[in-house]
Amino acid sequence: MPGVLVLICSYLTHLQAKPTGIAFVDSSKLQICHNLRILRNQVFKGT
Repeated sequence: MPGVLVLICSYLTHLQAKPTGIAFVDSSKLQICHNLRILRNQVFKGT
């Protein structure tokens, strides 16, 4: 059984598609902190 796992992993790696350079970004809202502190969040300040 352990030898089969190596074969399956290499087969699945071979089946993966080649990267095309196209990416999809999810723009859904993430809750990052408590609502009282939401205006003080400065993660992307200056970008």
